[in-house]
Amino acid sequence: MVHPSVPRHEPGSDRPRRPPRRTPPAGGKKAPPILAMQRLAGNQAVVTGVTSRSGRTVELVVPGRQHRGLAMLDAADVRARMPRFADLRAALTDKKLRIPEAVIKTAVTQLLDRMAKENRLKSKDPVPTLVAKIFPAPGKISEAAFNKALDPADRTQIYQTVLDAHTTIKKADAAKLKVLMKDAGDLMAKASGDAAGLAAVFGGQAAVAKARYASGRTALAAAAADLDKHVTTDYNLDDPETFLGGWAQHSTQMMHLLASVVKGTDPPESKATLVHEASHLGHGSVDDLGYYGTPAFEAMSEADKVNNAAHYEELPRRLLGVSAFAGHTFTPGTKKGGGAVTRLDIVRKIASDHLQHAWDAASDAHMWVRGVRTSWLTKKDTTPFTTDKALILELSRFSDMTVHQQAAAHARITSLDVVIIESIVRAMGLIGNLVTAEPLPAGPFSDKGAADVMVAEAIKKYGQLLKNPARDKALVDWLAAHFRSLPSPP
Repeated sequence: MVHPSVPRHEPGSDRPRRPPRRTPPAGGKKAPPILAMQRLAGNQAVVTGVTSRSGRTVELVVPGRQHRGLAMLDAADVRARMPRFADLRAALTDKKLRIPEAVIKTAVTQLLDRMAKENRLKSKDPVPTLVAKIFPAPGKISEAAFNKALDPADRTQIYQTVLDAHTTIKKADAAKLKVLMKDAGDLMAKASGDAAGLAAVFGGQAAVAKARYASGRTALAAAAADLDKHVTTDYNLDDPETFLGGWAQHSTQMMHLLASVVKGTDPPESKATLVHEASHLGHGSVDDLGYYGTPAFEAMSEADKVNNAAHYEELPRRLLGVSAFAGHTFTPGTKKGGGAVTRLDIVRKIASDHLQHAWDAASDAHMWVRGVRTSWLTKKDTTPFTTDKALILELSRFSDMTVHQQAAAHARITSLDVVIIESIVRAMGLIGNLVTAEPLPAGPFSDKGAADVMVAEAIKKYGQLLKNPARDKALVDWLAAHFRSLPSPP
């Protein structure tokens, strides 16, 4: 179902948005709708499934290089999260909301199960044991048991505040970011002067790509000249949690970056990300039609490549020595190594795209509900909630948020709801990784029908969504159907 008041995004156009509301998010900036989000994981082509991100290296099919997003899944700062104990207790005891205790326990169980799936819990006790200790008796919740299961001081385990998730760059980080932005611009200048490289990647669209490198470089320089006006980041660590690598919007000249990109934790990848986002800033037709290393990335048509931000990463990546396709000539319909695109490739791409759309919509939903909660926290403004209440309730029912279980007259987005949606976004990314390893199903399926089977199987293999195959698939399909049609953050 498409939200009737928000039309679908058309490729190459700015995503439609509601008129601006008065309450700004943290940092004093209006959060624009997400035109272009670089996804770090989720649809990457992998050679093995995901059981434990902390104990297994997941590699791209492309030999010799691990994708940054997949590497991040093994990093110590990437974990599923829980609300602060005080927020959880408030949800349980709020006499106006009247959320049934069973609903909260179910939500906590789901979150702990997803964390346990990735070996991210402090405690080694089984999840049912942890839940029984945290909720020792009807109406009771134990902070001591909560703190034994999770580290309350660890921001990567505990969701602290929505107010730090969309904010300006700290002065301590600004100088380093400006250097990275200049370096990225220099890489784009070199790429635009590489006639042979442009032809190898963009073919007959080389001249168009050359001009877009130039416009992207100009836009990036303008953003660097006034970071407070053009760039935001996330110090609450929402982005690495949900595999969001950033976004940029041509119409507003706004860009949002991971804190690790801002800090230059991995300089080559920070620069590649900046090139990607600068490509969006520089031209309104540059969209996300396929992320770096996704199925058939190198085999896309010339018309798609020249309008796809990730392809603008390739020549700078070659200069940085982190390309997965060094020396390769991108030929439409032909994979690296010379093989033709097969039916399995086509079906996997359909399945991968479906889950990419589900992830994208889940990420939009996360930023949207986070913005609704921010409005309530900062000014007790209930307008964003009441305006889209019907859609919020629909999302709540599909994803097991608590809103539809609250007393209708006082319903609102709680911290627990924000974390639930954050966890759903993360799940979409992990399921998207799994689907790229699914075999072609046997049977007289159409390509779309076979892809649908692959998606269902990947959901089952993940196993920690809602633990009901029919509801799990319904949630994924609901999200995919709302791709780029959910309300913008207030």
